Amino acid sequence: MKSLTHFLFALLLSAISSSAFATPQQLMLDLQHMRLASTNAVTNFYMFSGLDADGKYDRRITRSMQRFNDALTSAEQLSPANGIRQEVEAIDAKWQEFSQLMEENRSDMRNRGYPNVRLVDEMGKLNVALVELASKAYVALRQRSNIEPSQLVQKSRDLALLMEEITSQYSARGTSNLGQVFMGYQGRSLENMAEQFQTELEELDAMINTDKARQIMADIAAKWQFMERSVRNYNENTVPFLVVSYNDRIVEHFEELESLIAAN
Repeated sequence: MKSLTHFLFALLLSAISSSAFATPQQLMLDLQHMRLASTNAVTNFYMFSGLDADGKYDRRITRSMQRFNDALTSAEQLSPANGIRQEVEAIDAKWQEFSQLMEENRSDMRNRGYPNVRLVDEMGKLNVALVELASKAYVALRQRSNIEPSQLVQKSRDLALLMEEITSQYSARGTSNLGQVFMGYQGRSLENMAEQFQTELEELDAMINTDKARQIMADIAAKWQFMERSVRNYNENTVPFLVVSYNDRIVEHFEELESLIAAN
């Protein structure tokens, strides 16, 4: 009986420990999803505005906004126990501003057929601020929880965000006739971002040591090979709808890779 009691007590401690570990990990994932969803929503707005209010991209905006809301709701529940309540509250406040501007800009496109340049510019800057707030909260969580994602997971997440940022800037250039107002929020040229992506992708590839992960990396590399040519030559025959499609698949591959790493 005593040995059974000891076993059950050890099992309970293990469950508590696993739960405590899982909570910061889930919160990190929520913050990552916010960064991706916010940037993806802006990309889809550029497509929406540049392609005469195409309903496909209006629906994609809605899905991206919902993904952000879902991640934010989860983060709000988890943040108090993980010491980043204030950081998540700051994200929420900025998100409300962003959401309002997104709705105004979508309404302008539906009702007038063209956006207000000033409001679109402001929305782009708010997206950058949102990503920065989520990134700072992510760093704070890592420090306060003493839980570090593996190098593979972190590199996958960083590359997924960089991919979204590249696609956002490319789609702005490829669909907008409003000049530079949409571009340059990341403070880097598309060429520099493409160079960084290629370098970090090679670094990630060098870390891979399983056949399944190598297959995922091969899929990413094949899609990036097409995208890279378009990104580096964005002034020649821009194909934003194809780049956006490849972006979605590449980001999905990074998330698939992350899940595979977590399962092993």
